[in-house]
Amino acid sequence: MAIMYPSALPETFVRKDRGEGKLFQLLQQQLSHDWLIYHSVYWHGKPSATSKRRDGETDFICTHPKHGILIIEVKGGVFIQFDPLTSLWSSTDGELQSHDMTNPFHQARSNKYALIQAITQLPGWHSYDDTDINQSINIGYCVVFTDVNRIQGHLPFEAKKEFTLYEYHCNDLSKNLVKVLDYFKEDKPFSSTLTQKAHQDLQKAYAPSFVLDRKLSHWISDEEEIVFELSEQQYRFLDLIRYLPKASIFGCAGSGKTLLATRKAELSAKNNLRTLLVCYNQILGDQFQKFASDKPSLLAGNFHPLISSQLNHQLSENVLFDDEALREAVYSKEIELFDCIIIDEAQDFTAIQLEILQFLLKENGLIYYFWDANQKIIRTDLNIPQDIPQLVLDTNLRNTKHIFDFVKPHYYQLIDLNHRGPLGRSVVITDAIDHQNKSELFSRLRTELNKLLINDGVKPKDITIITMKSTAKSWLREFSMENVNFTCFENECANNSIRIDTNRRFKGMESSVVIACELDDDRSMANEELWHDMCYVSFSRAKNHLIIIPTDNTVDRFKRTSL
Repeated sequence: MAIMYPSALPETFVRKDRGEGKLFQLLQQQLSHDWLIYHSVYWHGKPSATSKRRDGETDFICTHPKHGILIIEVKGGVFIQFDPLTSLWSSTDGELQSHDMTNPFHQARSNKYALIQAITQLPGWHSYDDTDINQSINIGYCVVFTDVNRIQGHLPFEAKKEFTLYEYHCNDLSKNLVKVLDYFKEDKPFSSTLTQKAHQDLQKAYAPSFVLDRKLSHWISDEEEIVFELSEQQYRFLDLIRYLPKASIFGCAGSGKTLLATRKAELSAKNNLRTLLVCYNQILGDQFQKFASDKPSLLAGNFHPLISSQLNHQLSENVLFDDEALREAVYSKEIELFDCIIIDEAQDFTAIQLEILQFLLKENGLIYYFWDANQKIIRTDLNIPQDIPQLVLDTNLRNTKHIFDFVKPHYYQLIDLNHRGPLGRSVVITDAIDHQNKSELFSRLRTELNKLLINDGVKPKDITIITMKSTAKSWLREFSMENVNFTCFENECANNSIRIDTNRRFKGMESSVVIACELDDDRSMANEELWHDMCYVSFSRAKNHLIIIPTDNTVDRFKRTSL
């Protein structure tokens, strides 16, 4: 196959310009890898010594280290006509609409001399003028009518049959393009050395290896707009549960469970239903509480403080955090019941805790469970009722495609996951560090943070460092960096500060950039299924960019996951 630049054409272009799209595929399929094919090459220069500088474009430039260089102009369409009185060309498209077109033979010949002039401007070619190039390298041109298979009448004089190709010629381009070049070559003593040099140097000029990059902060801004638009579409899901008094909504990470839960709670409260929005996670609970602060009919937060508030804070911690004692206390009190209860991250709750919430619901009240079995990193048993309608959210909207693809192998539930959203950048996996070397971890963290803050312009508030270890066992409490503020294992993140937290505490939350480290938590290292759950939760917190610092004792697990 020929080497194509670009390697493929967008579908929109192929549909718009059928002729060029058709020839692109045929060149790629029929020519050997010795050919380098450049599509839609723009140039700026003088097509001839007597002309003015101008911009132009060539449909294809084909170079071969032995045969030389061929300029191709493509004309698609049928009923191509030439009027000798006006010297005007026209073609008729698939919808039988007639269009004027530039004389393709004049265009091809002009582009040949523009390319010759361009070669003289390449590094290492300044000692050659246009005549030197024309005499030393076989450079030809041809016009390809991709949809024409017969001729009625006569083409104009400049349209020589030797460099005019039709649809049937396209069945053997490897032979016919060489025949065109042989016509231009005649018996001239071209230089094989300069031909090969031009073949190589044009590749450097028209397909250079370079990066015109954007800062990550700008990518994040653009991607946020796309994700917001997609999230708005998820609200339509609420129509499905409008008439269901009870529902179990099972969804993958990033599918919008929390977004839908909060929206459902807001709508319920607007209808003057006394509504409870509850989760187990403290950080998420604080956000719920802020969300509900201006909504009189909505009470929101995490489980234990909410239950304590309903009992007028009369419980000791020993009772509050003892499920059976708490149930007894709740059952013994007169508490105003709720019209609607919405439980987010329901997989985190024990059977007794869910029983307490059901007790707080009015008879014929509404109750909705949002959950993900693959995120059961707090407890391993699932207690969601099985006798109510179950709906599935199987499309990830939060993460970029690269993050989604990396997280997906850690997902083992029996639903097919889909993704809609921006592509993003590849997940960064650094070299593994010694799991016993604190200094090596800190050095690697500082390196990655410097890249993000200085090179990529990412704001500290958009970065979260996540550990799989507990707060007591993590080294990250000791981590510091000059002129950078950190909020370590706190519910509220300080302004202009990078958050450091455990994946258990940060579950249900999200961050533009996540650095995942300390992957060798003792509990999950002893249970591979739990380790996958921990990876799934940690990595899926990243919306736009994910960096992983593996430890030497987790490398084998990563390899097995990628197989």
